[in-house]
Amino acid sequence: MTTQRRILAFSLSLASVFGTVELLKTKETQTYTCRTFGSGIVQPFQGESYYVRSDCPFTLTSFNVNQGEYSVTIRRGHNGLLVQVEIVLNNVTTLLQDGHVVVKNKSVSDPCDQKYQHIFKYGIYTRLKSSLLPFSVTWHNVHGRINSLWVTLEYTI
Repeated sequence: MTTQRRILAFSLSLASVFGTVELLKTKETQTYTCRTFGSGIVQPFQGESYYVRSDCPFTLTSFNVNQGEYSVTIRRGHNGLLVQVEIVLNNVTTLLQDGHVVVKNKSVSDPCDQKYQHIFKYGIYTRLKSSLLPFSVTWHNVHGRINSLWVTLEYTI
């Protein structure tokens, strides 16, 4: 029997005597997503989906963390597709409108790295990811309109 096998056998015998030994402690990450798509379907972080057919702006999600404001406000056009999305991350406003991305009143193209956020292509989608929190907004443009958008929050336990 080699030295490594002896050490392993000894460790296993100690584990059986003293009970279960936790060798590695892993963190669990939970992901929460709310989304809107089509002409007005909204799926909140929790609960049942519902349908909102309106061209008035409404807040999809909003919260405050460490005195920073985080919110996503959407507005649909007459055909039901999103015509405007306002994303506020730590008091930095990003506007999605007419197929353009405007950060702090300046048009940007992807990829775009700002101090608090990164905007980049994510397959056929575009994603805005916060550098401060595990928060992202992902959307799909169709002819200058957005037909699907989702907000993802990750929480590590």
